[in-house]
Amino acid sequence: MELTTVLEISAIVLALLYVVLAAKESVWCWPPAFISSAIYAWITSDAHLVGETIIMLFYMAMAVYGWWKWHSRDASSTGIPITDWHPWMHAGIIGAGLVLSCAVGVGFERFFNSAQPYLDATTTVFGFMATYMVAKKILSNWLYWIAIDALNIYLYQGRDLNLTSGLYALYTVLALWGYIRWRKTWLSALRS
Repeated sequence: MELTTVLEISAIVLALLYVVLAAKESVWCWPPAFISSAIYAWITSDAHLVGETIIMLFYMAMAVYGWWKWHSRDASSTGIPITDWHPWMHAGIIGAGLVLSCAVGVGFERFFNSAQPYLDATTTVFGFMATYMVAKKILSNWLYWIAIDALNIYLYQGRDLNLTSGLYALYTVLALWGYIRWRKTWLSALRS
């Protein structure tokens, strides 16, 4: 088996562990997130997916931030509580994200040998935003991930990273599960 395939399988296992543990609000989601992202930083760099490489480095930093943030304690037994933002906040985020994605896509097209620069830019920009929302325990992060993961299926298939494309298909389902799970917790907290 090729080294890239072994690394890709390892990253997939760790990435799945991260999502499952994050959906369960376990602080232990962050170490596998860090390691998986480090492996994927190498894989995506090798596949000339500039935006994905950049975001993998960001994911590594956010894993450290998430670990620290989720260790902070308040009245909740699971660290910081799940919250959500007003729909107008999301409208602003989506609008700004689309504009920024176009600008970053131009940069990826002109200055890097990026495969699918605009799609790469879109998943990168929104991935930055959604990762920040996970670390802050913003409920709607899961809805962003559903869209990002669906786009990543196509992006990774285009680079013949079929195992990773399959991972993103599974991520899409897990993001729906995470949303349902977090929403139940969020609604329960609102009622009490």
